[in-house]
Amino acid sequence: MARFRLYPTGGQVRQMLLHCAHARYVWNLAVEQHAHWKPGRGSAPGFAEQCRQLTEARRANEWLAAGNADV
Repeated sequence: MARFRLYPTGGQVRQMLLHCAHARYVWNLAVEQHAHWKPGRGSAPGFAEQCRQLTEARRANEWLAAGNADV
């Protein structure tokens, strides 16, 4: 079995931390939307609607648009 170890540079570490921050922000928004849902209120947004909302959020926020689109 081969084993590999990464030794990222300082810039790469900052980029990875920024990517994780974007992912955490988007994840927390999705969790909040589903936690806000209650019976009788209608359904929480599905995957396609959340993708549309994320596209709008990326247009409105430069810091989010600067990150990876795969978030």
